[in-house]
Amino acid sequence: MAITIDNVEYDETTLDDAVKNSIVQVQSSTNTISKLKAEILNHQILIAHHSKNIKDNLPTDEEAPTEAADVGSPEE
Repeated sequence: MAITIDNVEYDETTLDDAVKNSIVQVQSSTNTISKLKAEILNHQILIAHHSKNIKDNLPTDEEAPTEAADVGSPEE
């Protein structure tokens, strides 16, 4: 099987085992980075959605709790 690196094809059988292992590691890390980027994007979407939900559902000035009624000072 041929492996292309920097636009040059190499016969896999001529590659050292350490090089083959490094190729596998690079592919694995590249795949992991792609998955992590997708996961980050999903979390950004969740944050945006829930942030909007929070802002849209906060009480308005009319609904906001009022200050506690003044029931007098302890001296009274």
